[in-house]
Amino acid sequence: MKSIRIILVNCLVVLFFYGCDQGIDSITEIAPGADESAPQITINYPTEGTQIQVFEEVTSLDIDFEVTDDIEVTDIKVMLNGTQIANFNSFLDYRVVLKEFAYDNLGDGDHKLVVTATDLEGKTSTEEVNFSKSPPYEAMFDGEVMYMPFDGQYMDLISFQQPEEVGSPGFNGDGYVGSDAYEGAQDSYLNFPMDGLKTPEFSAAFWYKVNPVPDRAGILVVGDDAEDRFQGFRLFREGNADEQRIKLNVGTGAGESWNDGGVIDVAAGEWVHVTMSISQTKTTIYFNGIEMLSADLAAPIDWTGCEVLTIGSGGPTFDYWNHLSDYSEIDELRIFNKALTDVDIQIMLNSLNPYMPQYPGESFYMPFDGDYIDLMGSRAATEVGTPGFTNESQVGDQAYAGATDSYIEYPASEALLTPEFSGAFWYKVDADPDRAGIIVIGDDEVDRFQGFRLFREGDANQQRIKLNVGTGAGESWNDGDVIDVAAGEWVHIAFTIASDKNTIYFNGTEVLSSAMSAPIDWTGCETFTIGSGGPTFSYWNHLSDNSTIDDLRFFNKALTPEEVAAVAGGTVTVPNYGSTFYMPFDGTYTEANSNTEATVEGTPGFAGESSVGSDAYAGAADSYLTFPIDGLFNNQFSGTFWYKVDGAPDRAGLLTVSPPMNGGDNDLSAGFRLFREGDAASQRIKLHVGSDAGDVWNDGEVIDVTAGEWVHVAFTVTETATLIYFNGEPVANMGDMTDKTISWENCSILSIGSGAPNFIGWNHLSDSSFIDELYLFDKALTQEEIQEIMND
Repeated sequence: MKSIRIILVNCLVVLFFYGCDQGIDSITEIAPGADESAPQITINYPTEGTQIQVFEEVTSLDIDFEVTDDIEVTDIKVMLNGTQIANFNSFLDYRVVLKEFAYDNLGDGDHKLVVTATDLEGKTSTEEVNFSKSPPYEAMFDGEVMYMPFDGQYMDLISFQQPEEVGSPGFNGDGYVGSDAYEGAQDSYLNFPMDGLKTPEFSAAFWYKVNPVPDRAGILVVGDDAEDRFQGFRLFREGNADEQRIKLNVGTGAGESWNDGGVIDVAAGEWVHVTMSISQTKTTIYFNGIEMLSADLAAPIDWTGCEVLTIGSGGPTFDYWNHLSDYSEIDELRIFNKALTDVDIQIMLNSLNPYMPQYPGESFYMPFDGDYIDLMGSRAATEVGTPGFTNESQVGDQAYAGATDSYIEYPASEALLTPEFSGAFWYKVDADPDRAGIIVIGDDEVDRFQGFRLFREGDANQQRIKLNVGTGAGESWNDGDVIDVAAGEWVHIAFTIASDKNTIYFNGTEVLSSAMSAPIDWTGCETFTIGSGGPTFSYWNHLSDNSTIDDLRFFNKALTPEEVAAVAGGTVTVPNYGSTFYMPFDGTYTEANSNTEATVEGTPGFAGESSVGSDAYAGAADSYLTFPIDGLFNNQFSGTFWYKVDGAPDRAGLLTVSPPMNGGDNDLSAGFRLFREGDAASQRIKLHVGSDAGDVWNDGEVIDVTAGEWVHVAFTVTETATLIYFNGEPVANMGDMTDKTISWENCSILSIGSGAPNFIGWNHLSDSSFIDELYLFDKALTQEEIQEIMND
């Protein structure tokens, strides 16, 4: 027995050495200094920008990452929002670590996942991703019954159903909207149940980037079998490497309808918004909201035996004629239980690029570029009669053209019916008929004690624009002024309704004001009538207006003369000089551009005095404000503010954006620090920038503390230098930024009035000085721009 054991041991030894010699499980000796690089980390999920939407308020997050090292990984830590949720230090393979695990307590909001890995020699790497969990999706559009955003998953966010995956469809990593999009693959597609989707009218809309390989494919298909096309529908493509035609076939029970749609230019490589709309009498295909082709239906769509929607292929019911899997990209797929109109589609498209108000107080904007949509409310007006459009516009492509017995109506929401109100538009008058309503809102025809009536009266030579405002117990009349009809010119008309008066303006200049005994009364006012006196002001023959109207805006305030001039001038006065951040400190810590509140640390206060406005920020011990830096800065940026320095303490942070402290030491590798140092007599304002090529210092200049004066401080960071300005003039010192770019790595908050919490290693704590009119910009201001802000 002993000899047998010896033979077995010897055999194992031989096998061991043979295996090593053949490269199986080889163990390499680690030479001193052989560890050349820190671990490499790849976070597979969640990815940057991932948006998670599920039914549950708290859900599970499946985390997937990979860590590799040239020698050996010893430790991996996973942090979520600053809290450690996992730690790994034992691995099957110490060079390639693949980890997947679930975190079971993810709530709504923005989140940051950080993975930190350390190797055998103590080298450390960190990777992070930002993602979010949103509340359950609610349908955004009328008739919307299914929504697949394709942001890393295939779930319908309305029903929370998952489709069946056939083959291996995937994602392209770069969606038109969001972080991802569906990308087809050979013999691959999705199957989604049609329960609840089979309605007499039906539409589908999605963003589509066509791949011409193969030369034909199914896109969206619903059928009962492969014997005929008399049930369901087939949206598919055919063509070549240069162009692909999108077609639609619909089954009507005893027959079928063909719609040859339109052609997509393959070479353009662009996303195209595709909509198929099926009413009970016709089908229509739209590209980017524009109708390509309509086709008649002999009968409504027949859903008999249709159980599955196939996405990305002709599937089993339409794989003949070689309409197999589509390799193209699809994003933002929506299904509707109605036949979408061009207005419905335009509202959908507008929602992706929402209109941002161009003027203070703007609450409504209807440009009349081929539709009657209010871009602020994403809602279309209702047509009465046959109003139309003209290509002879003042702004944009088209303008409203009135017609006999025709106008549009728009519902009046609380956001529009405000205590003060203004309207502005471009107007080319048509004197026939000799009088008409222009913009009217009232409660009835009994009196004019509610709402307002803007109308015209005159003859073929001149038309007078008038305004009547209801004040509850009475009314106010404003006889405005006259437009020269023969001139045939566009005139900018604005009217403002304050609590004490109303005013009419032509081309930015006041023509007449009228006193009001009380504010406007909105009681019972439900609908704006545009282009007519409408139901509440048809007496005295103020009927439909055949004139042309363009660029109609409403405001939730009585515009000032300066604001009216800005709107009429055709150029936009950018609010707050185009700053990304503005704090006037007039008794609040509200950031004026976003109307959001700063986070208050400690007990800062207000000075009771100011350089501009009614008040200023007053610092206090252990007190400051913070704000997230998202969207505030760029590689070039600026800041300006008024400053009255307090020499105690002898040093402090003013504005700081820094990475977290490295133990007790400042981390100066990124961000910037504007701070002061000195004594009771003088304080030097300094600036430090952390760049990709090291520190950039600017020793600034000294403020005389004893003078007790407000000083306007500004600083700029350009591609070549950092500059500090006092009272609009650059000081002698500068920081050289040549071949350097500021780093923002690990920076997340702006501190105002302190170096805390991330720049305290040299005792630059809270500043007891006064700060007023703080502006930040994502560009480098010129000296002229700094002086303009200072002199305002």
